[in-house]
Amino acid sequence: MTTVDIQFFVEKFPEPNKKVKAESPSILVGGPATNAAVAFAHLNKGVHLVSAVGKNPFNSFIQNDFSKTQIQFTDLVATQDTNPVLASVITSKENGNRNIFTHHPGTVQPEISAEKLFEKTRLDIVLLDGFYPEFAQECARLARQNDIPVVLDCGSWKPQYEKLLQHADMAICSADFYPPGCSTTDDVFDFLKRKKVLRSAVSRGGQSLLFQDEKGRGEVPVAKVKVIDTLGAGDFLHGAFCYWFLKTNFNFENALKQAVNLASVTCRYEGTRTWINFTK
Repeated sequence: MTTVDIQFFVEKFPEPNKKVKAESPSILVGGPATNAAVAFAHLNKGVHLVSAVGKNPFNSFIQNDFSKTQIQFTDLVATQDTNPVLASVITSKENGNRNIFTHHPGTVQPEISAEKLFEKTRLDIVLLDGFYPEFAQECARLARQNDIPVVLDCGSWKPQYEKLLQHADMAICSADFYPPGCSTTDDVFDFLKRKKVLRSAVSRGGQSLLFQDEKGRGEVPVAKVKVIDTLGAGDFLHGAFCYWFLKTNFNFENALKQAVNLASVTCRYEGTRTWINFTK
């Protein structure tokens, strides 16, 4: 998914029925897979993003961002008039916490098939964020057929994960990801193992990241940093993980450690692009 994020910084979150004067907002390109692509491209000097943008007033703004961040883009609905997915983000200057108001994208009719995408693009790893489920399921199936690692970004449970998990090699979950019947992190790990997803992780913000692989369970500490803004940090974790998973010759734990380090760095800067200027 690709979104347009309108982000305000405030001294503290408002009480009900209050108008808050803030500085001019930042207008950013966001979305889970899109931010992940930004991190991967920053590390790899390029990435291929598949999403739905279409024809709307924000199209040139989004395309310009992709050009700056070295994203090669396939638009599933390039010739169609669309309503962009918008997100209003309110971030606290005190601790970087944020509230987000957004909506799910509508159903799309892709103008390219997953088969055509795989024919024209050499893929080394596939990350799916759970949106545009029919197309995502085809990508996951084809990747599995071609021995391409499939990573699922599991932000919150969606019914389509039942099918996506059938073709997934790894799942990186937020602390809010609770499949049916799960109420603890242990339940989530057990659920994923039953689904034959043998490598999985749960990120918990500033707390250590928990993971499970073929050898058992472990955790990765999160560095203490002065948090300015946490917007997109989980997404950058996913993108960095994909890069380091390839770079470390499929070393799951090492890739998680590297990804956690980068995600922590991004929290030191406002917005979702500033950190790029201060990291190599």
